[in-house]
Amino acid sequence: MRPAGSGRSLFQQILLASLGPMLVLFIALFSYSLAARLNDAQHNQLDLSRRIAENVAALAELPLISGNRQQLEDILKSALRGDIIAVRIYSDSLEQPISISREEISTSGSTISTDITQRSILLQDSITGERFTAAPTILGRLELDISNARLNALQQRIISVSSGIGSLAIIIGIFVAWLLGRHLSRPLSEVQHVTQRIASGDHSSRIQQVARGELGELQRHINDMAASIEAQQRALNAHVAELEEAKGRAEAANLAKSQFLATMTHELRTPMNGALGMLQLLTNSPLSDEQMNYVNIAKSSSEHLLNIVNDILDFSRIESGEIQLEERYFATESLLGEILQPLNLEAQNKGIYLKTTIDPQLQGLHILGDETRLRQLLLNLGANAVKFTHQGGVEIGLKQRQRHDDKIELELSVADTGIGISDEQKPKIFNSFHQADSSTVRRYGGSGLGLAIVKRLCEQMDIQLELDSQPGKGSRFTLRWQSPYHALRRPAAQVSVEQGQLCFADLSALVVEDNPINQLLVTRSLQQWGAEVLTADNGVEAIQVLEKRSVDVIIMDLQMPLMDGFEATLQLRRRLHLTTPVIALSANTEPENQRRCLNAGMNAFLSKPVSLQKLQQSIAEQLTAHAK
Repeated sequence: MRPAGSGRSLFQQILLASLGPMLVLFIALFSYSLAARLNDAQHNQLDLSRRIAENVAALAELPLISGNRQQLEDILKSALRGDIIAVRIYSDSLEQPISISREEISTSGSTISTDITQRSILLQDSITGERFTAAPTILGRLELDISNARLNALQQRIISVSSGIGSLAIIIGIFVAWLLGRHLSRPLSEVQHVTQRIASGDHSSRIQQVARGELGELQRHINDMAASIEAQQRALNAHVAELEEAKGRAEAANLAKSQFLATMTHELRTPMNGALGMLQLLTNSPLSDEQMNYVNIAKSSSEHLLNIVNDILDFSRIESGEIQLEERYFATESLLGEILQPLNLEAQNKGIYLKTTIDPQLQGLHILGDETRLRQLLLNLGANAVKFTHQGGVEIGLKQRQRHDDKIELELSVADTGIGISDEQKPKIFNSFHQADSSTVRRYGGSGLGLAIVKRLCEQMDIQLELDSQPGKGSRFTLRWQSPYHALRRPAAQVSVEQGQLCFADLSALVVEDNPINQLLVTRSLQQWGAEVLTADNGVEAIQVLEKRSVDVIIMDLQMPLMDGFEATLQLRRRLHLTTPVIALSANTEPENQRRCLNAGMNAFLSKPVSLQKLQQSIAEQLTAHAK
């Protein structure tokens, strides 16, 4: 029976499944065997002809030396048998070449050629009496033309016999596969029919005719499964009805909660902003010390209350799905800029330190992302760290983990030396309105939404969030994410002339050289000219350096282990997309070597030993050309 929507019946599928591998294997073996037999026949013909040519050449040696043409013709005529249709001898000792052939025409064939050599003989010097062996000499060349007529006939017989045997084997295989398919398809078709009806919802369907053996066991299991599914479906329908009713009540309650939070936070923000504004104005008016203390207390309490309101509002917007990410390029330095000033002041008031570090490799990079939400993540984690730290301090760092062709992987960490979090509480601190324990709520206050907002925003922004903490030793929150980036064009390195010498102010250079002495020479020279120098021992190290930071010029050796200068230049041009000038240094001054440098993307070529004046001038020329 053919199932609905299927292109082939079960019988056809079984037949194809049994015939397919058999036919593939048979065709492969048949082709290999036939090709081997045809090839053997051809090789046998060539080997036999080659041995005949060698024998004839050996027989023709003495007649050729003696110049007996008649004897040579007799030898050649005796060779005209089997597939050999023509024999020729060429020699300088003969006035004309000797050619003997049959009176028959062959449409195809081949020619075998061999040299007729004089075998080495033992000679004696007439003066000294010393004996020596004369070297063999070539007397002429023997050629045999071979007809392929008998070979073609033999190959045709091989093909005919093999094809007949192969056809008979295929017919027998198809017949056996057909019998097997019919035997298996009948009970399987019934199994397929019943399981299809069960899948469509008819759980009362059963297999009526149960076969013997393993197929019969399968059919009985299917009947048992259908009975079990039918009973479970009845129970499931009853549970679904109850769950749908409970789900409706929960959704209604959750919607009412979200609407209440959103409404109340909006209503609270307006008077809170007014109160804070007036308190800020009041701090600028003449007040006594006692009044100023009261104002500061009121201002701090209002700001704390406003932070709680903001957290509740943000959380309600996240849960309702109203937050839309706004992506744009912004400088990485802005994440650790002035926005951390309030946290710094709070840390100073508590007598702890707040330290921020940014990876130098991120200087001048702009990344794509929602700057506002990234700042919110940082402020929530930073405020949380300062709140729970009483000794030591808080360290906030931003660094680059990896840089690919068009994306950069960043890591933002917030570490403190505060009270820490136990393993039992770690899974709970990211829940809404939750802190480590009740004593924490009484001592530190807060809404318990800061980390919940961090978790929700990280999920929405595809940021990996990790926590590492020990009670009494502090906590470390780590954010990792990838972002497209672009680098601002660095100002061109300044090239000036001091006392008749070129001076490279603010120049950064990478010297790629595996020879320590050459590397030291170029490095010290560049440093004397005022440049900042980085070094690499091979192309692999050079690519790793360039993935982390940019330079103004690259001095590249060509022959290096692991990766040579040609491959390294191709990588920085094609994979890293860098246009930095590359000056090649090589002891190989061949024009082809210089062309390879230019084809790889290098800008200039200098030969070793390098002239420092030429190196200095070449750097100045490349920097000038690159700045245009």
